[in-house]
Amino acid sequence: MKRLLFPFILAVTASGAHADWTRIDHASGDYALYVDHETKKSSGVDLVQMWHLLDYTAQQEVDGKPFRSLKGQDEYDCGRRMRRDVLHLWHVDGMGNSHNVKSAYKPGPWTPAEPGSAAESLLRVACGDK
Repeated sequence: MKRLLFPFILAVTASGAHADWTRIDHASGDYALYVDHETKKSSGVDLVQMWHLLDYTAQQEVDGKPFRSLKGQDEYDCGRRMRRDVLHLWHVDGMGNSHNVKSAYKPGPWTPAEPGSAAESLLRVACGDK
């Protein structure tokens, strides 16, 4: 399984280096939130996938490894106002401009976006809310 996943993650990581990140409004002093509008694509009826990036102001830690940014691909159900994780990549440097220290490809369960959360901000962008 790891042999099959590695080329996929390598391709995703390489393509992310050329992403056109746009900062979106989100009230957090811990990180800036970005989306890549070019990655927004339909994945079914009322379903949209889109990449986002969290660029932290201070070093974070995952599994004992330091990181400064997190790139994620999530899927959004615009009709039901739900979201789920698809793929996450944790990077040593800011803006995803380095190798990743961890990757996780495991589509998670559908969950509602909490009011005021980054997930809610991302859902609004993915679903075209004003």
